Amino acid sequence: MNEETVLETLKAIAFSDFTEYIWIEDGAVRIRDSRDLSPAQRSAIAGIKDSGKGVEIKLHDKQKALELLVKYLGLFERPEEDAAIRVELAGIPEEWTE
Repeated sequence: MNEETVLETLKAIAFSDFTEYIWIEDGAVRIRDSRDLSPAQRSAIAGIKDSGKGVEIKLHDKQKALELLVKYLGLFERPEEDAAIRVELAGIPEEWTE
């Protein structure tokens, strides 16, 4: 498994939507045939079981996948210099800045 495969799998999990797997039609829950699911959609599934009362589809943890992607991409990491608030005063009378 390479980096690209891992990132694609995390993306599939992070942006999965239950309506890709089930939907409600005329008051009945419908389940998409697993043969019609893309590899990305299949990778987002944590498990499927028949409870006797119906089928349960569990997706992998989206929040965890998003956290890992954010960490990998460094979206919330900023150098301390960027974290400081800077204010530049323009057009202020000189006596105010002394």
